[in-house]
Amino acid sequence: MRGTILFTLLMGLFVFCGCAVPAVEYERLRENYDKVSAERDSLQKENMELRKSNEILATQLAGREAQLSAAKAIIEALKKEQEATGPKAGEPAIEASDWKTNPETGGIVLEDEILFAAGKAELSAKGKEMVRKLAAMLNSEKYKGYLVRVDGHTDDQPVTKTKEENIDNWFLSARRAHSVLVELLKENVAAERLYLCGYGENRPIEKNAPNKKGNPKNRRVEILLVNPPKK
Repeated sequence: MRGTILFTLLMGLFVFCGCAVPAVEYERLRENYDKVSAERDSLQKENMELRKSNEILATQLAGREAQLSAAKAIIEALKKEQEATGPKAGEPAIEASDWKTNPETGGIVLEDEILFAAGKAELSAKGKEMVRKLAAMLNSEKYKGYLVRVDGHTDDQPVTKTKEENIDNWFLSARRAHSVLVELLKENVAAERLYLCGYGENRPIEKNAPNKKGNPKNRRVEILLVNPPKK
C-alpha cells in the first residue's frame, strides 16, 4: 500500500513539473513495479517459511541429540554390566577331563544339541542327566565353596520357528541358562551360589557361517566358577 502511494506521488510530481509520462510508458512502469513488488512479497513469504522450517529442524535435531545421549548412556551401562559379569582374571577353572571346557573362560561347555531341541529351552532327558552329573561335581568338596554362573549362548541364526516363545536370541539364551539353573537347584546346588547370564549371539567361540547361517558350536550353555565376594 505504501509503495502504491509512493508510486502515485512520483507520477504526480512528474506531471506537476511538466514532465508528463506517456500512458504507454506509465503502464510499462506500473507493470514492472507490480512485478517487482510481487517478487518481493514472494521472497518475504519464502523467508518466513524457511525460518519456520529451520525452527522445526532445530527442534527435531535437539530431540535426536537427546535420544543419542540416552542411547549412549544405555550402551555404557550395558558395557559396565558385561564387564562386571564377564570372566575375571584369577577366577578358578574347572578341572574335569570328562567335560568339554572353554579355554578362554575355564568353564564347562554344554552343547545345546544334547541339552535342547532346536529353538527350545526345555531340557531333554539327556540334558537333565548331564546336569545331574554336573551338580554332583559342583557340590563336591573341591568346588562347593564357589559361586556358579550359568551362561546361555546362541549362534547368529535369527529366531524364526519359535518366535512366539522367544523374542530373539538374547531371550532364548537366557531361557536356556534358566532351565539349566533350575535343574541344578533340583539337584541341591544352593540357590545363593547360582546366577545366570544370557549373551545371545554376542560371544561366539568360533566364527559363524556367512549370511546368518550360524555355527552349532556357538549354541551352548557354559558353567563357570566364580570366587565368592570377600567378607
